[in-house]
Amino acid sequence: MKFKNKIIIKKVLATLVVSIFFIFFWINGPLQVVEVLAHLEQEETEFSKPKIIGEDGEIKSYGEIEEAKIKGDGWSLVVKNRKKKEKESGLISTAELDVLFSEAYAEKLIAHAQKIIPGKIETEIVPTEEFIYLKIKQDSKTFFYQESANLFNNIRGYGGVINVGLLVNEDGEIEKVQHISSKETESYLNKIAKNNFYQRFENLVLEKDHQIDAVTGATLTTEAIAKITTELAKKSVASYTDYLNVERDVISFHVLAKTSLWWVLHITVIGLLFLYGFQKKFKKTKKSIQILSVISVVYIGFFMNSSFTYVSFLHPFLGTTVSTFVALYALFTLLGAIWGKNVYCKYVCPFGHAQRLSLQLSKKRFSVKFFIPNKWVKRIRDAVTVILITGILLGLRSWGNFEIFPDFFGLEFIFVWFLISLIIILVNLKYPFIWCRIACPTGAVLDKISDITK
Repeated sequence: MKFKNKIIIKKVLATLVVSIFFIFFWINGPLQVVEVLAHLEQEETEFSKPKIIGEDGEIKSYGEIEEAKIKGDGWSLVVKNRKKKEKESGLISTAELDVLFSEAYAEKLIAHAQKIIPGKIETEIVPTEEFIYLKIKQDSKTFFYQESANLFNNIRGYGGVINVGLLVNEDGEIEKVQHISSKETESYLNKIAKNNFYQRFENLVLEKDHQIDAVTGATLTTEAIAKITTELAKKSVASYTDYLNVERDVISFHVLAKTSLWWVLHITVIGLLFLYGFQKKFKKTKKSIQILSVISVVYIGFFMNSSFTYVSFLHPFLGTTVSTFVALYALFTLLGAIWGKNVYCKYVCPFGHAQRLSLQLSKKRFSVKFFIPNKWVKRIRDAVTVILITGILLGLRSWGNFEIFPDFFGLEFIFVWFLISLIIILVNLKYPFIWCRIACPTGAVLDKISDITK
């Protein structure tokens, strides 16, 4: 009896910790990832003090600087001495500014603009104090193009920073918004494009607030793109307001990508699957599990393409905003691990159910004996999980794409992960649940939580 009470107390404490965790981040949002541009502390030594060095290699004192001017719109400092006007010295800019003002970056802007605007165009590179943008001429029309690279690294999607291209026409309207590069999962990016998400920005005027629909199943990415577009418009359009045909108050511009109320239905269906896993009143028969598997694979898998992953637990620490849908999904999953011996993996996960259905539909029955001892299977999966989590926390956000369900349920036939997922389904016929047992990091995390709270 004492042992049972001890377990209950442990589970209650774990539930309180989880609840406090979610309430904190629900109210305050994610921890902000600070991009360190320079050390601003007062730590001066003889080696860290700035010095002015002339062309002859002689160190000048500050008293010898009689005239200084800014050259290159604020990104370099040229110092002149009246006595020796032919002599000049320079202060090198930061690495971030070097990138934004480099010829290579300008060439990329032009190349991207040419892909976005079909036909022949004339481009002019225009520098400002913080970045460069393109002034584009096509026939009698004028456009302005800028990208978010290295400007808004605090706004992050599922896989980290997203580089967004913004094209504005001379009437002060958004002509086009385009994803340029990121570490987001490719199948999600394809889903966003197929849902015509980028077209929802077209013709939005810059002096108003706007709301567009986010893409279900790719909420974090679409919300981040909308936030980046908002900040990019405010930061860049102000530089070429004088060129626009009409005056626009760009500061008031805001575009919000908001999930429709479909998420309520989605979380309800998911909640019912968790509830079925929790309950003990009704016996879980073979037929009921088959029905559950079909619902999970069809609805959560192919319709929503929204399996849960361990990365969602890391988002608050990586500066990524968590939506209400993802927060509730994560909460159900954690409570399922604490109170129900990993309910998610047993009763909710669509890829787990896909493996189960393939076994049930197969006429052949193979031995469940695995080719690796169970203790080594667990160690391999735990090692994979630790490596992935460590890499992600150290900034390797693309490692979070080590999941096979997005490409499998997204039917992304041309991608490697889709082929891998098919191979796993086939190998699953000989070695049941091989992905879950040896490679799934989400299962490893949830099993570990269940073990701790036993």
